[in-house]
Amino acid sequence: MCTIGNSFWTTEGHTINTIFKQCDLVDATNFIEPVVRQSQEGIKYVAFTREKKYEKPNPAWAGVNEYGVSFVAADSYLKKNENGLWKKAENKPTVFETYLTIITNFRTAKEALIYVKAYYETYKSSEEFTDILMISDQKESYFIETLNGVVRIIKRTNGHFVSTNHCRMFYGTAPYDQNHSTFLRLNRAEALLQKRDDDTGIGDLLRDSYYGKTVWSICRYASVTDQDIETSTSADEDMFFTQAAVIFTLVPNNNPSPKVICEYVINGNAKDSTGYVWCPFENTAPQQVCIGKNENLIKV
Repeated sequence: MCTIGNSFWTTEGHTINTIFKQCDLVDATNFIEPVVRQSQEGIKYVAFTREKKYEKPNPAWAGVNEYGVSFVAADSYLKKNENGLWKKAENKPTVFETYLTIITNFRTAKEALIYVKAYYETYKSSEEFTDILMISDQKESYFIETLNGVVRIIKRTNGHFVSTNHCRMFYGTAPYDQNHSTFLRLNRAEALLQKRDDDTGIGDLLRDSYYGKTVWSICRYASVTDQDIETSTSADEDMFFTQAAVIFTLVPNNNPSPKVICEYVINGNAKDSTGYVWCPFENTAPQQVCIGKNENLIKV
Protein backbone atom coordinates (compact mmCIF):
# COMPACT_ATOMS: atom_id res chain seq x y z
CA MET A 1 0.00 0.00 0.00
CA CYS A 2 1.49 3.30 -1.09
CA THR A 3 0.99 7.04 -1.26
CA ILE A 4 1.35 8.64 -4.71
CA GLY A 5 0.69 12.04 -6.24
CA ASN A 6 1.93 15.09 -8.07
CA SER A 7 2.07 18.86 -7.70
CA PHE A 8 2.26 21.65 -10.26
CA TRP A 9 4.02 24.53 -8.52
CA THR A 10 5.61 27.77 -9.64
CA THR A 11 9.10 29.19 -9.28
CA GLU A 12 10.50 32.26 -11.05
CA GLY A 13 7.32 32.43 -13.13
CA HIS A 14 7.69 28.89 -14.46
CA THR A 15 5.51 25.86 -13.68
CA ILE A 16 7.22 22.73 -12.37
CA ASN A 17 5.59 19.29 -12.24
CA THR A 18 6.80 17.13 -9.36
CA ILE A 19 5.65 13.51 -9.02
CA PHE A 20 6.18 11.35 -5.94
CA LYS A 21 5.65 7.93 -4.43
CA GLN A 22 5.99 6.37 -0.99
CA CYS A 23 6.46 2.59 -1.37
CA ASP A 24 5.01 0.51 1.49
CA LEU A 25 5.18 -3.29 1.76
CA VAL A 26 4.52 -5.90 4.45
CA ASP A 27 7.61 -8.04 3.82
CA ALA A 28 11.14 -6.64 3.91
CA THR A 29 12.24 -6.33 0.28
CA ASN A 30 15.50 -5.49 -1.45
CA PHE A 31 15.21 -2.34 -3.55
CA ILE A 32 17.75 -2.10 -6.35
CA GLU A 33 19.96 0.91 -7.04
CA PRO A 34 18.57 2.69 -10.13
CA VAL A 35 20.59 2.98 -13.36
CA VAL A 36 20.07 4.64 -16.74
CA ARG A 37 19.15 2.27 -19.56
CA GLN A 38 18.15 2.73 -23.19
CA SER A 39 15.13 1.00 -24.70
CA GLN A 40 14.78 -0.52 -28.15
CA GLU A 41 12.85 2.64 -29.05
CA GLY A 42 16.00 4.66 -28.38
CA ILE A 43 14.62 6.24 -25.19
CA LYS A 44 16.82 6.63 -22.12
CA TYR A 45 14.97 5.75 -18.92
CA VAL A 46 15.33 4.92 -15.24
CA ALA A 47 13.17 2.20 -13.72
CA PHE A 48 13.07 1.99 -9.94
CA THR A 49 12.84 -1.75 -9.23
CA ARG A 50 12.68 -4.19 -6.35
CA GLU A 51 13.45 -7.86 -6.11
CA LYS A 52 10.48 -10.20 -6.26
CA LYS A 53 10.76 -13.96 -6.37
CA TYR A 54 9.58 -15.65 -9.57
CA GLU A 55 9.33 -12.36 -11.47
CA LYS A 56 11.89 -11.43 -14.11
CA PRO A 57 12.70 -8.71 -14.82
CA ASN A 58 12.37 -7.28 -11.35
CA PRO A 59 9.12 -5.27 -11.14
CA ALA A 60 9.34 -1.49 -11.53
CA TRP A 61 7.46 0.44 -8.82
CA ALA A 62 8.18 3.88 -10.35
CA GLY A 63 10.06 5.25 -13.33
CA VAL A 64 10.88 8.20 -15.57
CA ASN A 65 12.44 8.72 -19.00
CA GLU A 66 14.47 11.47 -20.65
CA TYR A 67 11.29 13.11 -22.03
CA GLY A 68 9.87 13.46 -18.52
CA VAL A 69 7.29 10.70 -18.99
CA SER A 70 6.90 9.02 -15.61
CA PHE A 71 4.66 6.69 -13.65
CA VAL A 72 3.82 5.93 -10.04
CA ALA A 73 1.24 3.33 -9.02
CA ALA A 74 -0.61 2.00 -5.98
CA ASP A 75 -2.69 -1.04 -5.10
CA SER A 76 -6.41 -0.43 -4.71
CA TYR A 77 -8.20 -2.27 -1.92
CA LEU A 78 -11.88 -3.21 -2.02
CA LYS A 79 -14.16 -4.48 0.76
CA LYS A 80 -13.17 -7.59 2.67
CA ASN A 81 -15.06 -10.78 1.82
CA GLU A 82 -16.84 -13.03 4.30
CA ASN A 83 -13.52 -14.70 5.17
CA GLY A 84 -12.01 -11.39 6.19
CA LEU A 85 -9.65 -11.28 3.21
CA TRP A 86 -9.05 -8.24 1.04
CA LYS A 87 -10.14 -8.26 -2.55
CA LYS A 88 -7.15 -6.48 -4.04
CA ALA A 89 -5.26 -6.03 -7.27
CA GLU A 90 -3.53 -9.26 -8.15
CA ASN A 91 -0.74 -7.52 -9.99
CA LYS A 92 0.29 -10.12 -12.52
CA PRO A 93 3.78 -9.74 -14.02
CA THR A 94 2.15 -8.27 -17.12
CA VAL A 95 0.99 -5.19 -15.22
CA PHE A 96 4.59 -4.43 -14.31
CA GLU A 97 5.59 -4.93 -17.93
CA THR A 98 2.92 -2.39 -18.84
CA TYR A 99 4.30 0.07 -16.30
CA LEU A 100 7.76 -0.36 -17.83
CA THR A 101 6.39 0.23 -21.34
CA ILE A 102 5.22 3.69 -20.23
CA ILE A 103 8.81 4.88 -19.88
CA THR A 104 10.48 2.74 -22.56
CA ASN A 105 8.14 3.46 -25.48
CA PHE A 106 6.52 6.87 -25.10
CA ARG A 107 7.59 10.50 -25.34
CA THR A 108 4.40 12.08 -23.94
CA ALA A 109 2.06 11.17 -21.09
CA LYS A 110 -0.94 11.28 -23.43
CA GLU A 111 0.56 8.64 -25.74
CA ALA A 112 1.27 6.42 -22.74
CA LEU A 113 -2.25 6.95 -21.42
CA ILE A 114 -3.82 5.66 -24.64
CA TYR A 115 -1.71 2.49 -24.41
CA VAL A 116 -2.45 1.88 -20.72
CA LYS A 117 -6.19 2.50 -21.09
CA ALA A 118 -6.37 -0.15 -23.84
CA TYR A 119 -4.42 -2.56 -21.61
CA TYR A 120 -6.73 -2.10 -18.61
CA GLU A 121 -9.81 -2.59 -20.78
CA THR A 122 -8.67 -6.16 -21.53
CA TYR A 123 -9.39 -7.18 -17.92
CA LYS A 124 -13.18 -7.25 -18.24
CA SER A 125 -13.31 -10.94 -17.29
CA SER A 126 -11.39 -10.54 -14.03
CA GLU A 127 -13.74 -9.82 -11.13
CA GLU A 128 -10.95 -8.69 -8.80
CA PHE A 129 -8.61 -6.71 -11.03
CA THR A 130 -8.26 -3.11 -9.88
CA ASP A 131 -5.39 -0.66 -10.01
CA ILE A 132 -4.40 2.97 -9.37
CA LEU A 133 -1.86 4.67 -11.63
CA MET A 134 -0.54 8.14 -12.38
CA ILE A 135 1.19 8.94 -15.69
CA SER A 136 2.86 12.34 -16.06
CA ASP A 137 5.07 14.52 -18.19
CA GLN A 138 6.17 18.13 -17.85
CA LYS A 139 2.77 19.60 -18.78
CA GLU A 140 0.16 16.98 -17.79
CA SER A 141 -0.62 14.33 -15.21
CA TYR A 142 -3.28 11.66 -15.66
CA PHE A 143 -4.71 9.98 -12.57
CA ILE A 144 -6.20 6.60 -13.52
CA GLU A 145 -8.39 4.11 -11.69
CA THR A 146 -9.56 0.85 -13.18
CA LEU A 147 -11.92 -1.88 -12.00
CA ASN A 148 -12.98 -4.94 -14.00
CA GLY A 149 -12.12 -3.43 -17.39
CA VAL A 150 -13.68 -0.02 -16.71
CA VAL A 151 -11.20 2.88 -16.75
CA ARG A 152 -11.75 6.34 -15.26
CA ILE A 153 -9.29 9.19 -15.73
CA ILE A 154 -8.69 12.65 -14.28
CA LYS A 155 -6.44 15.00 -16.24
CA ARG A 156 -4.39 17.45 -14.18
CA THR A 157 -2.55 20.51 -15.50
CA ASN A 158 -2.39 22.57 -12.30
CA GLY A 159 -2.63 22.26 -8.54
CA HIS A 160 -1.82 19.08 -6.66
CA PHE A 161 -3.31 15.60 -6.39
CA VAL A 162 -2.65 12.70 -4.05
CA SER A 163 -3.92 9.13 -3.71
CA THR A 164 -3.49 6.29 -1.27
CA ASN A 165 -5.06 2.83 -1.62
CA HIS A 166 -8.77 3.13 -2.28
CA CYS A 167 -10.52 4.04 -5.51
CA ARG A 168 -12.56 7.23 -5.34
CA MET A 169 -14.20 6.96 -8.76
CA PHE A 170 -15.61 3.45 -8.13
CA TYR A 171 -17.95 2.12 -5.47
CA GLY A 172 -16.98 -0.89 -3.36
CA THR A 173 -13.75 0.58 -2.03
CA ALA A 174 -12.32 -0.46 1.33
CA PRO A 175 -14.49 1.31 3.95
CA TYR A 176 -13.01 3.29 6.84
CA ASP A 177 -13.97 0.67 9.43
CA GLN A 178 -11.92 -1.93 7.53
CA ASN A 179 -8.88 0.18 6.61
CA HIS A 180 -8.15 3.29 8.66
CA SER A 181 -4.70 3.80 7.14
CA THR A 182 -5.65 4.59 3.56
CA PHE A 183 -8.10 7.31 4.67
CA LEU A 184 -5.89 8.80 7.40
CA ARG A 185 -2.89 9.02 5.06
CA LEU A 186 -4.95 10.59 2.27
CA ASN A 187 -6.44 13.28 4.52
CA ARG A 188 -3.06 14.09 6.05
CA ALA A 189 -1.29 14.22 2.66
CA GLU A 190 -3.91 16.59 1.21
CA ALA A 191 -3.59 18.87 4.25
CA LEU A 192 0.21 19.00 3.90
CA LEU A 193 0.10 19.85 0.19
CA GLN A 194 -2.43 22.60 0.84
CA LYS A 195 0.07 24.07 3.29
CA ARG A 196 3.10 23.78 0.98
CA ASP A 197 3.14 22.12 -2.44
CA ASP A 198 6.74 22.55 -3.68
CA ASP A 199 9.72 20.18 -3.40
CA THR A 200 10.16 20.88 0.30
CA GLY A 201 6.45 20.36 0.95
CA ILE A 202 6.55 16.99 -0.81
CA GLY A 203 9.61 15.99 1.22
CA ASP A 204 7.78 16.97 4.41
CA LEU A 205 4.88 14.77 3.28
CA LEU A 206 7.12 11.74 2.67
CA ARG A 207 8.70 12.11 6.13
CA ASP A 208 5.44 12.80 7.96
CA SER A 209 4.69 10.73 11.08
CA TYR A 210 1.69 12.68 12.32
CA TYR A 211 0.20 9.49 13.82
CA GLY A 212 3.52 8.43 15.33
CA LYS A 213 5.64 5.46 14.32
CA THR A 214 2.58 3.49 13.25
CA VAL A 215 0.94 1.95 10.22
CA TRP A 216 -1.40 4.97 10.04
CA SER A 217 1.25 7.62 9.31
CA ILE A 218 2.34 8.52 5.76
CA CYS A 219 5.86 7.52 6.73
CA ARG A 220 4.72 4.10 7.89
CA TYR A 221 6.03 1.72 10.53
CA ALA A 222 4.89 -1.87 11.18
CA SER A 223 3.10 -0.94 14.39
CA VAL A 224 -0.15 0.50 15.68
CA THR A 225 1.40 2.05 18.79
CA ASP A 226 4.46 4.15 19.56
CA GLN A 227 5.00 2.45 22.92
CA ASP A 228 5.61 -1.11 21.77
CA ILE A 229 6.80 -1.21 18.18
CA GLU A 230 8.27 -4.70 18.46
CA THR A 231 5.17 -6.56 19.64
CA SER A 232 2.22 -4.45 18.59
CA THR A 233 -0.17 -6.16 16.18
CA SER A 234 -3.66 -5.50 14.93
CA ALA A 235 -6.24 -7.71 13.26
CA ASP A 236 -7.65 -4.64 11.53
CA GLU A 237 -4.56 -3.28 9.77
CA ASP A 238 -1.92 -5.13 7.77
CA MET A 239 1.55 -4.21 9.00
CA PHE A 240 2.85 -2.31 5.99
CA PHE A 241 5.96 -0.20 6.46
CA THR A 242 7.73 2.31 4.21
CA GLN A 243 10.76 0.88 2.43
CA ALA A 244 11.42 3.42 -0.35
CA ALA A 245 10.40 6.83 -1.67
CA VAL A 246 10.98 8.76 -4.88
CA ILE A 247 10.43 12.29 -6.21
CA PHE A 248 10.62 13.14 -9.93
CA THR A 249 10.87 16.87 -10.68
CA LEU A 250 10.45 17.98 -14.30
CA VAL A 251 12.02 21.38 -14.90
CA PRO A 252 11.34 23.23 -18.18
CA ASN A 253 14.42 24.38 -20.11
CA ASN A 254 15.27 25.55 -23.61
CA ASN A 255 15.03 22.00 -25.00
CA PRO A 256 11.82 20.13 -25.90
CA SER A 257 12.56 17.74 -23.03
CA PRO A 258 12.67 18.93 -19.41
CA LYS A 259 15.52 18.62 -16.98
CA VAL A 260 14.73 15.52 -14.89
CA ILE A 261 15.72 15.54 -11.21
CA CYS A 262 15.31 12.32 -9.20
CA GLU A 263 15.37 12.31 -5.41
CA TYR A 264 15.07 8.93 -3.75
CA VAL A 265 15.50 6.72 -0.72
CA ILE A 266 15.67 2.95 -1.11
CA ASN A 267 15.77 0.22 1.57
CA GLY A 268 14.54 2.67 4.17
CA ASN A 269 12.18 5.58 4.68
CA ALA A 270 12.74 9.29 4.07
CA LYS A 271 12.53 10.11 7.79
CA ASP A 272 15.32 7.85 9.03
CA SER A 273 17.48 7.01 6.00
CA THR A 274 19.99 8.63 3.66
CA GLY A 275 18.56 10.02 0.46
CA TYR A 276 20.07 10.84 -2.91
CA VAL A 277 19.52 13.43 -5.63
CA TRP A 278 20.42 12.68 -9.24
CA CYS A 279 20.01 14.16 -12.72
CA PRO A 280 20.18 10.82 -14.53
CA PHE A 281 20.12 12.08 -18.11
CA GLU A 282 22.92 14.63 -17.56
CA ASN A 283 25.62 12.04 -16.83
CA THR A 284 25.88 12.92 -13.15
CA ALA A 285 26.31 10.70 -10.10
CA PRO A 286 23.81 10.56 -7.22
CA GLN A 287 24.65 12.88 -4.32
CA GLN A 288 23.63 12.30 -0.70
CA VAL A 289 20.87 14.67 0.43
CA CYS A 290 17.77 14.92 2.55
CA ILE A 291 15.16 14.44 -0.15
CA GLY A 292 12.59 17.17 -0.65
CA LYS A 293 14.89 20.03 0.35
CA ASN A 294 16.64 20.74 -2.92
CA GLU A 295 15.02 23.81 -4.47
CA ASN A 296 18.56 25.10 -5.15
CA LEU A 297 18.82 22.45 -7.90
CA ILE A 298 15.50 23.42 -9.48
CA LYS A 299 16.69 26.30 -11.63
CA VAL A 300 14.71 27.23 -14.74
